[in-house]
Amino acid sequence: MRADSARAGGWSSGLVLAAGGSSRMGSPKQLLPVDGRPLLEVVVSQACASQLDEVVVVLGGNAAAIKERVDFGRARTVVNRDYAQGMSSSLRLGLASLSRETGRTVVILGDQPGVSASLLDQLLDLQRASGLPAAALSFDGLLHPPVVLERPLWPDLISLQGDVGCRALIRSRPELVASLAVSGDSRHPVDIDTPEDYQRLVSGSQ
Repeated sequence: MRADSARAGGWSSGLVLAAGGSSRMGSPKQLLPVDGRPLLEVVVSQACASQLDEVVVVLGGNAAAIKERVDFGRARTVVNRDYAQGMSSSLRLGLASLSRETGRTVVILGDQPGVSASLLDQLLDLQRASGLPAAALSFDGLLHPPVVLERPLWPDLISLQGDVGCRALIRSRPELVASLAVSGDSRHPVDIDTPEDYQRLVSGSQ
């Protein structure tokens, strides 16, 4: 644990949500090749390269195959057996799996390969400097993941049901969220949900 983490109210932990069954993709999107590596490995490596004290990855569908082919580095994995119940079930398991030392977590979608270590660090720094309990990306006037959330907000996440995640919380309570604007000239870390999304990614048209 870094000395500045102790002074600032505990660890900063990363929670990578990667439990989906990839129904719209037709094959495990976590394993799609991106720059010669599985998509999920790209996301996790950026989280591990950031200032985060720990990184936890929530797997679900195709967990065994993903574990065989993805290098998780310093990240820990947990498996959500109830992943079919939606993203909220992965949030609950992920939050319960974080260190007791954690004072805030940044929730990262496992299908956002455009999320860099520097972007995560910017969000973490913004949230701390703002004095607000949350921070998220702002793009086209809407708040998007990754999302930094201090521990007092976690009960709001735990209470979510179904295939609902952080977007629902931050968009319903924007007054609690410091926003990091992503300009049209920047690479917006779009989630990869469909074959068309993936083709845009690999062709560089995002």
